[in-house]
Amino acid sequence: MNRDYMEQILGLEGKYAVVTGGSSGIGRGIAISLAHFGASVTVLGRNAAELEKTAEQIREAGGVCDYAQVDISEKEQVDGFFAEYEKRGHGLDIFVANAGINVRAELLDTTMEQLEQLLNTNYKGTIYGLMDAGEIMKKQKSGSIILISSVNGVSAMPNLAVYSSLKYAVEGLTRALAASLAPYGVRVNSCAPGVILSKINEAIYSVPEILEAKLAQIPLGKVGQPQDIGDVVACMAGDAFRFMTGATVLVDGGELLRKMQKQ
Repeated sequence: MNRDYMEQILGLEGKYAVVTGGSSGIGRGIAISLAHFGASVTVLGRNAAELEKTAEQIREAGGVCDYAQVDISEKEQVDGFFAEYEKRGHGLDIFVANAGINVRAELLDTTMEQLEQLLNTNYKGTIYGLMDAGEIMKKQKSGSIILISSVNGVSAMPNLAVYSSLKYAVEGLTRALAASLAPYGVRVNSCAPGVILSKINEAIYSVPEILEAKLAQIPLGKVGQPQDIGDVVACMAGDAFRFMTGATVLVDGGELLRKMQKQ
């Protein structure tokens, strides 16, 4: 199966995509995959230097990418970006709500500062983007929205109490928005990654004992890479998945299966 055939069945050539949290990790992987299969991508994030690296990597590979420095937890910034984006006149075909932060803490140990950070970025920021992107797609009567959830959004962990609960909220948003926008030809789905190696966790998993313990929980015996999520999201965004909405695609190497076996 060559790239030309994949591009044909995905139908991303000539599509326009916006990816939040595109400065590194999963967001960068998603942007790279979308561009690889023909989409013109705009990445959003707080770190302009890292966003530029994402854009450069895509351009060097022959793709099309630009970026905008946007803090998604600030509604005015999100609204301002989409207002300017809509003026481009080419519409919005794909929106990936990826941006988020991770705070490891049990509920009783969670500080108010941590709670506000998680709520502002992982929940409010996601909603701000969905409201604006959803409105554009509703008017044009087409589009594909993918929310990045987590394996912890379908199976909670005690030391990720607030993070997990907000990923459960992402799952709820996926179903609610899918039902709301389906009459307008807009699909809404979520992708739930397991352990994906990135700058956020590379220090943790560089410790052999910690890595071995985690690998023992994953039936495939390895952690994922950002591109593993990127390629799945590219498929979900394209025409190959044109009859899927309100669904969650789990990409975790079988980790949830192992948890279920222990119950």
